[in-house]
This record gives sequence, structure tokens and C-alpha cells, in this order.
Amino acid sequence: MNFLSPYLKDRGIEVAGFTLLWRTKRFIRTIDTLSKKFGKFWDYFAKFGIIASLGGSILILYFLFDKILEIINTPEASQGVMLAIPGITIPLWYGLIGIVVLVIVHEFAHGIVARRENIPLKSVGAGLFIVLPLAFVEPEEEEMKKASPWARIKVYGAGSTANFVVGFIALLLLMSLNPLIIEDGIKIYSVEREMPAYGVLEKEMIVYEINDIEFKNMEEFSEIMSNFKPGDTIVLKTNKGFKEIVLVENPEDPTKGYIGISLKTYLTTKYGSFLIPVYSSLLWIHFINIGIGLINLLPIPPVLDGGKIIKELMEMKVSKRISNTVSVALAVISISLLVINAFPKLLKMLL
Repeated sequence: MNFLSPYLKDRGIEVAGFTLLWRTKRFIRTIDTLSKKFGKFWDYFAKFGIIASLGGSILILYFLFDKILEIINTPEASQGVMLAIPGITIPLWYGLIGIVVLVIVHEFAHGIVARRENIPLKSVGAGLFIVLPLAFVEPEEEEMKKASPWARIKVYGAGSTANFVVGFIALLLLMSLNPLIIEDGIKIYSVEREMPAYGVLEKEMIVYEINDIEFKNMEEFSEIMSNFKPGDTIVLKTNKGFKEIVLVENPEDPTKGYIGISLKTYLTTKYGSFLIPVYSSLLWIHFINIGIGLINLLPIPPVLDGGKIIKELMEMKVSKRISNTVSVALAVISISLLVINAFPKLLKMLL
């Protein structure tokens, strides 16, 4: 790629490791226009963002700590957080839609509030980290340093606050669609090799009944399955006919029967399935904007906005030396909580 560097650089494109970035000044005027047109709104929004950000920092720390207690006290407790990787840990297209909305809303909010605080913008850009979409707004560094601490705090807090607003709006839209959504069985997400379902059930197959017992969602399916033991034969009614399976031992509980499938509740609507992509997009926009918006408020400077806010607040009252020491301690605690929540088996190995 080195021989392409001059060509790419002339067009504002930068390649570094697994990251591809494109910088431009084109959207700065749009951000300026938005900041002026709804000026008072953004001023109130920025002030509210300070409260929302501090509340979000406390909430995410509490959630992570509470989840660790649950992992300690409940052996079957699952992880508290996971990486949002489209196509692996979250649905590919709906996950990408959620992430694109997240980064655009987040960065535009930073830029708009920066302009309300008279901080010039150097560039606006987009990019990719491996396959994950990125967006960014770059304030002029020297002007950002000259701004008052409260101005910088408003800029830092604007991103996650905007994500919370979008997540809340998505939730309201989901609630309005809920009366139209029907749970109608389970949809198979994947089939484990060397398990009873392998070669019998297929990905995307829909299951409606077990031994003539009808169910509507994953919870009802799990409740029915809890009554079967290894060696039992079950007959599943699917959208591709009836399928017979002999159960084996559940890896997590040898007394329970096991099929060997990953599944999710199958959704449709009273008027056909055309609303499902809209519903699913809103669902992941909600989850991703709220979830990542909160993670961004962990006190981990200088990486996350939460850490930058806490550091700015501390430096108003104490020396930089004390502020740096406390910031490092908070960062270590926050990273530890994240790692333990993402990999709960590490904690159980230590106990």
C-alpha cells in the first residue's frame, strides 16, 4: 500500500494498520448550520449532557459490579458484557445499522456542541477498523485546550447523551410497533456438529411444537425442554415437516436432554413479515446506542469520554498529580470490571 500513499493522502485517505480513515472539511458547514439553527436547544442539551454523563458513569460501574456479584453467587450466570461484532456476536446487517447510527449520532453531537462553545473543527471523517464502521469529528487541538474546562466537558458528554436520546426514541418506536408483532415459535440460528440436531435440523428452520405441545417463544421452548432427559425421543413440528430427535446429555446439566442448536424467537406480524426488518433495526439501534453509550462513559482516560469528563472535573479541584493518580486507579478498576464481565470464567478460576 506504500506506493499508493501519496495518491490516497491527496484525497484525505489514511491507512494505518487495520484502520482506513477518510478526512474531509465538507460536513463542517453542515455542523455549523445545525449548531446555529437550533442554538438554544443545543445549549440546554449540552448542560443536560453533563448530568446524563455523570449519571451514566455511575450506572455502568454499578451494573458491572452488580453483574460480578451475580456471577459469584449464581454459578449459571452468563457474562455481563460482550464485544459487539456484526455477524459474530450480533446480527450482521442489523448490527451494522445500529453501529452506523451510533457513530454518526455520537460524533455529530460532539461537533455541534464544540461549535456552540466556539471551538473550531479541523475535519470530519469516516473509516473502517477491519470491518467496523467509524466516524469522527476533530476539533482544533490548540483551541480545545484553550477552551474552559466546562466547555470541554460539554463536548465530551454530548456524544453518549445523543446516543441515549436516539436509543430512547428507538425504544418508543419499538413500543408503538409491539402490538403488531407476534411471537410464533423459534428460529434455528445454528446447529452444532456431532449433536442430535446435526443432519436433522437446519439453520433458518422454524420450530412450532415439541411432542404436540405448542410454544411461542424461547422461554416456553426452554420450559418444555426442561422436562426431557438424555435418551428421550422428541418429535418437532417445523416449517419443513416433522423431525424426530433422540436427546443426549446437556453439557451444563447431565440430567437434562440436549438437542444442540442455537435459537431465537421467531417473529412475524399480523400483516405479514415486512415490518420485521424495521422492528429488528430499531431493536439493535436501541441496544447498541444505550449499551455502547454507557460503556463510553466508563472512567478510562484518555480513551473514553467518561474518563475525560472525570479528569476535567477533578483538575478543577485538585492538582494534576492527584488527578492522574486517581484517574489511573479508576481506569484499572473499570478495565478489570470489563474483563471479568466479558470473561466470567476467569473470576471463577480465581475463586
